[in-house]
Parts: sequence; C-alpha cells; structure tokens
Amino acid sequence: MTDNKKLANLILVSLLLLAVGLLTSISLMAGFHVLMIPAILLCVRSYSWKNFPKSGWALLGFSLVLVLSVVFNQPLIARPLKNALKTKYFLLGALSIIPLQFYFQRYLAPEKRVKILKTLLLTLLISATVATLSGLIGHFTGYNPLRMAEVQTARNGGLFGMLITYAHSIAWLNVFLIVMCADYEKFKELITKKWLYFFTSVSLVGLFTTYTRGAWIAFLAGCLLINKKFTALLVALCVVGVVALSIHDSGFWEKHILRRGSNSERWGCILGAVKAFQEKPVLGYGYLNFEPYSKEIKSKYHLPEPSFSGHAHNDFTEILATSGALGALFFLMWLGLWIKEILHRGGLTSRMLIPFVAAFLVSGLTHVSLNDGENAFFLMIIYALSGVL
Repeated sequence: MTDNKKLANLILVSLLLLAVGLLTSISLMAGFHVLMIPAILLCVRSYSWKNFPKSGWALLGFSLVLVLSVVFNQPLIARPLKNALKTKYFLLGALSIIPLQFYFQRYLAPEKRVKILKTLLLTLLISATVATLSGLIGHFTGYNPLRMAEVQTARNGGLFGMLITYAHSIAWLNVFLIVMCADYEKFKELITKKWLYFFTSVSLVGLFTTYTRGAWIAFLAGCLLINKKFTALLVALCVVGVVALSIHDSGFWEKHILRRGSNSERWGCILGAVKAFQEKPVLGYGYLNFEPYSKEIKSKYHLPEPSFSGHAHNDFTEILATSGALGALFFLMWLGLWIKEILHRGGLTSRMLIPFVAAFLVSGLTHVSLNDGENAFFLMIIYALSGVL
C-alpha cells in the first residue's frame, strides 16, 4: 500500500467517525481529531501555503489569542492548561483544511469523490436519525434506549448530554437538508428523494420537540436565505404545532415559549459578560473563564439573577468577556473572510453555506456554541470542508 493510500485511508476513517458522531457522541468526534492530527503532520511537510485560505490564518490567529488570554489570566483560572487545550477545536478546524485538500482535490478522482461524499452523507443522516428517534422515544416514554437511561420527558435531547447542544446541532443540520430539498436536482447523485424527505421529516420533528426557541429561530433565519416558500411553510407548521400544543396543554406557552425565568437568567449573563469586558478589555478574563466569575460580577454590578452561574449565553459577548477586543477582532476577521470566500466561490457553495452561517450567527445570540464541544466540532468541520469541496 502506497503512502498516499495510507494517508487517504486515515483521512477517510476520521471523516467516517465524525459523520457517525456528529449528532451522537463527542467521544466519536474526538476520534476525528486523534486521526486528523497525524494526517495534518504528514501533509504539512509538502504543503504549499499559498493554497491556505486567508480565513484560515485569521482562525489560527483567533486560536493564538485564546491561548494568550489563558496565559495572561493564569492566576484567575482554576485549570489553565485544560482551558488552553480546548482551543484545539479552532486550531484543528483551520489545519484540517490541509489534509482535506489533499484528499478531495488531489487524491480522489471525480467519480470516486461523489461515491465518498454519498457514503459520508448517508452515514451522517442515518446516525442523526437514529439519535433523533432515540431522543423522541425518551421524550415520550422517559427512557432513552440508546443512552440506556431515564430522561426528562419535557423536551427531546437526542443522544447528547446537553439538550441545547443537540437542539442547535439539529437546527444547523436541518438548514442543509432544506437546501437539498429546495435544490434536489443538484444532489440526486448523493441521495434519493424519498430518503431525503424521510431524513428531513424526522429531523424537523426532532428540532421542534426540543422546544428550544433559539434553535428554532436560528433554523428559520437560515431558511429565509434558501427559499421563502419553504420558510413560510415551516413557520406555518410551527405556528400550527404551537397552537395545537397550547390547546392540549394550557401551560405549554408559559413553560416552553415564554420561559420568563430563563430569559432573566440569560439577560443577566449577557450583561455580566459586557461588564467583564469593560473590566478587562484587551484579553478578557481568559478563554472559558467567564462562568466561574459570573455570579461575582453580576452581584458586583447589581445585575439580574446574581445567584445564577453560567456562560454569557451569547457567542459575541462571551468572546468579549473571555478574550477581549483582541479575540473579538480575530473572530470577526475570520468570519468576514470566510463569508467573502464563500461568496467568491458562488454557485452551490454559496447556496449551501450562507444559510448555514446565518443559522450559526443567530444561534450565537442565545447560545455559546463556540464553547460547546459538539457544536464547535460541527462548525469547524463545515468550515474546513467549505475550503475544499
């Protein structure tokens, strides 16, 4: 077996692990990193850096700033090494472009590329559907058969330990599925229409039954940039579902839609993150280090819900609080350059990725997806593949 074939097999196995784990298991996703690291090291020796995207350099800069934010705040951080190592999501998100360019652009023939993409897509959709169905069983019965554990029945949490994590991941996946439904002719080589509609239907039910408002809004925001008819239909279905459940359960609206207590907690954390940035405007409190000080900061400034400890519940204020203006600068550089590169490619690339980016940004208004391992994996593999396919 040639060295190139061994490297290609290593990359393929890592991608298969990621496809199986993206909506099911952080441990399987970690396998992607374990295998991708040696692939990066093997490819980087002969890599022509002129092929590396500008957005990749900005993402590497963002990773470096996060590490520096930990280094300069060591006295304030309980486990600084652990926090610094968590920057691996962004570092490997950028560097994975190198072996993926080798695999998809140089190693695979066009017809083989289609076959591999079909395998990866079906693996992802089957595993995501199994996770959603398992979560739905738990939602309706109180027992998740794949987790082999009793779960709360109020909301569907899939297979992830964190319900919000699953909600936003399935929202992002649904954006891609709606793109495929709207432009099916461009995807018919990858999946049959009946299976696409089946996977999409299950995923939409899974998203709805998470009763996660931020994920709903993020999904609909992405759909607005796909097809207005699809968006109108989905909004109508959501309204009908909410009305029907409100009639069935008189407390549904208060419990799942308004959730005033949750609103107050989130608002208090967002304001606390702004105050943290004002106290440490250059590098913040250190990556992942706002939450341990959130109670103290909210009490100090008499902000809402001072007894509630949590992250900022907003990607943008979390970045300001934990990595300061320098972190925000590199994050916005990465985001702006990525969007510019997507628009420059045009065609199906833009059609698929601009709605996804919109959904990610709207998710970030109510959820710190950048701190969440499962969501960060999802975001970073989409970014890496966007520079390759």
